Amino acid sequence: MPTKIRRQVYELTLDDLLTSPVWEFALDEEGEPDQDEATVRPYPVTSVLDPSVGMLIVAARFWLADGTRFAGYLTPPSSDDRSLGAIQPQIITDSGQISFWCGRCQPDKTRAYQLLGREAASVFPIRFESGIPLIGGAVSGTLPGFLFLESDFKTVRTVL
Repeated sequence: MPTKIRRQVYELTLDDLLTSPVWEFALDEEGEPDQDEATVRPYPVTSVLDPSVGMLIVAARFWLADGTRFAGYLTPPSSDDRSLGAIQPQIITDSGQISFWCGRCQPDKTRAYQLLGREAASVFPIRFESGIPLIGGAVSGTLPGFLFLESDFKTVRTVL
């Protein structure tokens, strides 16, 4: 019997992405012990991935302004919404994850720069691209800085 692999999305590691470049949110298992809306499981891919099959994250590549390469993940859009708030790119380092879409929260820039081992000037802008074939093509873009919503919930603010 295969082992049931479950992780919290915010605890995924680089090894997890090497094991499975696509993870699915296990929303149908929320009532099970130690599982909630952030629980993900490996999702098997045999050809080009259709993002409309469910809530997924896929492995992605990132390039800092200084050319340094990192790995991480993003949410492939199941619709035409390719905004950074929908895609929510995340870099994974050996010491933790870095979120660039922070929603209503102020970003923890000090921790992020520490995890990246870089100063702000060598980090942004960050280019990113999905790492597996997707129906509709690769998801790619540029992160100008850390993004969060102002108190009006409509204005996105960028900080470095």
